[in-house]
Amino acid sequence: MFSVLVTGANGFIGRHFVSSLMKLKADINVLVRNYDRIIPEWGEKVKIFTGDINDNKLLENACRGVEIVLHLASYVHQKPRTEEEIKYIYEVNVKGTKNILSSLSTSVQHIIFISTVSVYGREIGESIDEKVQAEPSTPYGHTKLEAEEVIRGWGKKKQVMTTSLRLPLVYGPGNKGNIYKMIRAIDKGYFVMIGTGENKRSMVNARNVVDAALEIVNNKDADGKIYLVTDGVDYSVIELYKTIAKELGRRISPFYIPMSVAKKIAWFGDIAGGILRKPVPFNSEVLEKLTGTLTFSFDKIRKEIGFQPKYNLYNTIPETIRWYKSVGS
Repeated sequence: MFSVLVTGANGFIGRHFVSSLMKLKADINVLVRNYDRIIPEWGEKVKIFTGDINDNKLLENACRGVEIVLHLASYVHQKPRTEEEIKYIYEVNVKGTKNILSSLSTSVQHIIFISTVSVYGREIGESIDEKVQAEPSTPYGHTKLEAEEVIRGWGKKKQVMTTSLRLPLVYGPGNKGNIYKMIRAIDKGYFVMIGTGENKRSMVNARNVVDAALEIVNNKDADGKIYLVTDGVDYSVIELYKTIAKELGRRISPFYIPMSVAKKIAWFGDIAGGILRKPVPFNSEVLEKLTGTLTFSFDKIRKEIGFQPKYNLYNTIPETIRWYKSVGS
């Protein structure tokens, strides 16, 4: 048995972590912002600390005696619209991380930080690995990269193991993100593919993230390292479309938007955005994101740690569809 603190525990990935840790009978502390989002199944098996990540007294109590820290808490907003929003992202993602570190006791052995591929600042690219220079293009990416560096530096100074896991799009039951939206669009019959759909994306099932983190908890080879964690397989849009449609019992629509047409629409969007002095829903940047390939290498964590993901979209999509239907569309 070991004692662990999970920050951001009532978020999508955090809930998966707590569920797995409960099965391992770990001594679990969780830090959450809102008590009304507490998971009923936690019961008395989890010590809950509710409040702000910048509340030093709260953090001291939450961190007391913990050996492992799974730091997930962050503010995610790719394009903040105000200076206040940018400041808040920094307050949570960087200052909050520093506050956690300063609150830890001498019992801590390993800090695992859940980071993001947003640190690369890329919308397109193939087999990007950990050696590629991080060049974040958003406040979110900048703050996550800074938090990585803060944690790694603190670990070296205090001689505490630290590891950062960079994640692409995370999916699974309970997440109303991009995959949920795609499922809903296909189910309702309004999903329209742009181009041939051969462009690929790396993604990761939430349970693969949990398994990867638990694999490295006691692994000294992971100290000071950064690892990209994916499903180990990349998915094309057309593959996703066919897989989801089959599970839903829906037909594949023969209609699609040719790239030549999409580029013209995006061009008009660029002009409109320039006139309005603000981004419009569809422009060249959005088109690139929707139709470009963005994949990440899984080799480092596989070779160094021996981690092999168990879950992928193909063997979990039935479960995700059942969840989608259960929550209502």
